[in-house]
Amino acid sequence: MSLNVGIVGLGRIGRGVLRGNFAQTKGGRFDIRVVCDVMAIDHVAYLLANDSTYGRPPFHVDCDGDDLIIDGKRVHYQRVDRRRSSPDDDSFGILRQFNLDVLFDATGTATIHDFRSLITQNVAKKVLCTWNVSGCDISLVFGVNNSAYDPIRHDVISASTCTGNALVPVCHVLDKHIGIDYARAITIHPQLSDQRVLDGYHASSQLGRGCASSIIPTSTNVGKSTTLVLPRLQGKLEAMSYRVPTAIVSVIDLTATLSRKTSLEECVELFEDYANKQLAGIIHCDYGAWGHQKASIDYMETEYSSILLMHHLSVSQGHQLGLSLMHDNEHAYCCRVLDVLGVIQTKR
Repeated sequence: MSLNVGIVGLGRIGRGVLRGNFAQTKGGRFDIRVVCDVMAIDHVAYLLANDSTYGRPPFHVDCDGDDLIIDGKRVHYQRVDRRRSSPDDDSFGILRQFNLDVLFDATGTATIHDFRSLITQNVAKKVLCTWNVSGCDISLVFGVNNSAYDPIRHDVISASTCTGNALVPVCHVLDKHIGIDYARAITIHPQLSDQRVLDGYHASSQLGRGCASSIIPTSTNVGKSTTLVLPRLQGKLEAMSYRVPTAIVSVIDLTATLSRKTSLEECVELFEDYANKQLAGIIHCDYGAWGHQKASIDYMETEYSSILLMHHLSVSQGHQLGLSLMHDNEHAYCCRVLDVLGVIQTKR
């Protein structure tokens, strides 16, 4: 039985999940019945049909009245601005008619109170979001802790973050088999829509600098994303980020002090074993092409949460590990969101 899904927020991730739903399965992997945003419907159709990063989708897009027509299926469009709505004013009450099992929120602006209100107002049975919302019932990184999902106890669910989905599987493998005493993660992340094209005001002043002109240091939530899923790493992980003028594919450079002595050979065997078995489809050990290393753009539209660059894996003095990994920070993450929806569907 298909899962009835609604989407709030049609930015890069909201549109990516919508696109992935229909690209993965003819007619849609899940029954997406309604999507919501602040834009006019023709603008939504235009952005869905024409993507500057990934090109046109493998299906036809149109709009008719209040419906998007995606691969021949009608998906109702509701124009709603969450930012100007109180969580208690029943702004989303119109969505009750769609009998939603899950409302997927990709706005990045809602609070736990907003989500609890949607459930108590019977707008949806569950809410799934794309960030570390404070007070959520569980944060799921597919492949690592999705078996912990309990449909009775977990109503507000986080699908973690794109960098969280990339780093958590690697830290999980290392800490489970060798142990991590301390780790520092540096993310090298493509520019995002919250940055300025030209110098201007931003609450984080450095993000107000022209995004195409500089490498910009900023904060990242990947440490929190990791410890929410792997609490034993609390206090052992530090992280920072650099925003760079590229469109897609993020890099994480990880340096870790391991709890016991190991070797390069053991780490290679460990990661390859997980890539072929327990985390198949989630992590991938990459050795380049024809003896040459790849560039970040070569990993665009890959579905792996984390691609380990094996030529850059190093172990020094038995305890110091260095590792670089790449991931498509949009497409791969959207695939994991769809996988989390699959977990909710299976366990309902």
